[in-house]
Amino acid sequence: MERWKRLPDSELEVMLIIWDGKEKVSTSDIMQHLKEKKSVQLVQNALNRLEGKGFVQCEKIGRLNHYTPLVSLDEYREKETSSFLEKMYQNSGSKLFAALIENDALSEDDIQKIKALLEKGKE
Repeated sequence: MERWKRLPDSELEVMLIIWDGKEKVSTSDIMQHLKEKKSVQLVQNALNRLEGKGFVQCEKIGRLNHYTPLVSLDEYREKETSSFLEKMYQNSGSKLFAALIENDALSEDDIQKIKALLEKGKE
């Protein structure tokens, strides 16, 4: 993802639907997921921007455009997480976890899962 850019919420919302799709996702499918929240024009604008940024590929099948992701959700999460950690916590995972704990953002289950991951990492 050489030209990676953080997606605005409106584009991310559309991209999450595309990532969740099993195959190519049509504009109609996207509109169904968004229900009444967005107009067709707003969705089309977001799709055009996503295509321009290299996040999706568009293919016309019949009368509908179908979109395939060119960037995986895992790739995007990795870049977004790295950027967030760098900007907000100076690349310090311990500062991030301290903030999460201080703000009661972690459940006991979350803490146990993190402990298990840390233990697994020591092996």
